[in-house]
Amino acid sequence: MSRINDEIDRVAAEWAAKVAGGSLTPDEQANFAQWHAADVRHRGAYVRAELVLLRLDRLRAIGADVLRAQSAECSQFSEEPPVGELCSSLPENPPNVSSPRTWTRRRIVLGGSAAASLAAAGIAGVMFRKGHPQEAFATDIGETRVIQLPDGSVVTLNTNSKMSVRFTEAERKINLEQGEALFKVAKNRKRPFIVDAFDTEVRAVGTSFTVRLLPERPIQVLVQEGVVEVKRRDAPGAKPVRAVAETQTLVPLGAPIVVHAVPSPQIARNLAWRFGRIAFENERLADAAVEFGRYSNTRVVVDPAIADRTITGLFASNDPVGFAKVAASILDLHVEVEPEEVRIVR
Repeated sequence: MSRINDEIDRVAAEWAAKVAGGSLTPDEQANFAQWHAADVRHRGAYVRAELVLLRLDRLRAIGADVLRAQSAECSQFSEEPPVGELCSSLPENPPNVSSPRTWTRRRIVLGGSAAASLAAAGIAGVMFRKGHPQEAFATDIGETRVIQLPDGSVVTLNTNSKMSVRFTEAERKINLEQGEALFKVAKNRKRPFIVDAFDTEVRAVGTSFTVRLLPERPIQVLVQEGVVEVKRRDAPGAKPVRAVAETQTLVPLGAPIVVHAVPSPQIARNLAWRFGRIAFENERLADAAVEFGRYSNTRVVVDPAIADRTITGLFASNDPVGFAKVAASILDLHVEVEPEEVRIVR
């Protein structure tokens, strides 16, 4: 059995590398689709192979690299680079790497898994326009957007999110109105980078962190690198709370700010949305269904009798039906599919 699994992993790694290269022929795409659909073990092995690629250091600065390439090309046409879409909307599973709306390799040069990850995650890229001191950005349900700011910082805006950006000589100010964003901040100690989310202010100099502002949930700040300071604007006399790398800060309404350590694997799971994935580790089915509701108009409804059953795995964020079927298979449950709703029942 181990030899069979080893062979599946080997083939999955080869397919992942080919898809990452973005050069599959029509015949290869058909072969890949057939192999991918033939066995659930193939799908699991392919996801693991994708994760190996996604962990490469090349992805650490993916947004900046992509947009710098775009800026270099656009500069020959105007002083103010146009806002441009880097790739198409989320594809069906398995990925179609030759979508006609995807920008060509001549126009944007990406390394290996970076290109495949952008295409798989439906990431659109835009730039803060020169000469505009304030600008607003938003994403639709299921959309992710990478934004390069004029100071070199990069923001990745998650599904169904809104923010505005205002830069002055004294500070760099972001107002996150809803949703979630990952900030990779260019260092500038004389010009602080500040994110406002409802009643919470997050201040950074040079770091990488996410801020999540969702209805009826505490504001969440997840620090990947560096240090940030978190405080409430309605308590100006209170001392800011410092949060270091690999920590999560929760700011519940009307309650004290709480900081706790987060292991590196959990941070990776929390950031899987950058690549069009949702990662669960012993997650309640009911909570998993709510999370999928952020990324799709198709609702996942869980029978209250099984709401506390747990699920672990990595799933495509645009495929709630696929998630429901996999969960049902693992937990010996049943799925009922309707046009705008999928139900997981006993």
